[in-house]
Amino acid sequence: MIIGLDLSHKYKQMEKSPFYNFIYCYVSNQTKIKSSLFDCLKLTNDGIWFMQRFPLELINWPQFNSQRLDIEINQPASCSSNNLYSLKILPPDENSAHKWNGGYFDLDGGDGFNEDDPTIFLISYWGMRYFHLLGI
Repeated sequence: MIIGLDLSHKYKQMEKSPFYNFIYCYVSNQTKIKSSLFDCLKLTNDGIWFMQRFPLELINWPQFNSQRLDIEINQPASCSSNNLYSLKILPPDENSAHKWNGGYFDLDGGDGFNEDDPTIFLISYWGMRYFHLLGI
């Protein structure tokens, strides 16, 4: 099970998701055993960065990041669809995806007609607080 968990988190760590980082650290039991591929201290720092940049207003405003000069476009991923994707994750306050199943590498999106609930932030916050209380 640990091998599968490490393999799946290898791809999810690029999103810097505090939710998935919390689940990984909890399931891999890193509060007691330090034998996993990923360091939960680094994953916690990635989660803190994500939560600090998380927007307070959860309206899905239109984003047009494909015209920015500071973003590298992932050409192989963009060839098969009409969407453009970035090579690196954009901060959550510069992206239109707010839920964990959203496309954090999508450059354009949003319409301004949807508002998300704050559950995504709250579950991540309390998960990270749990690990802080355990001393990680």
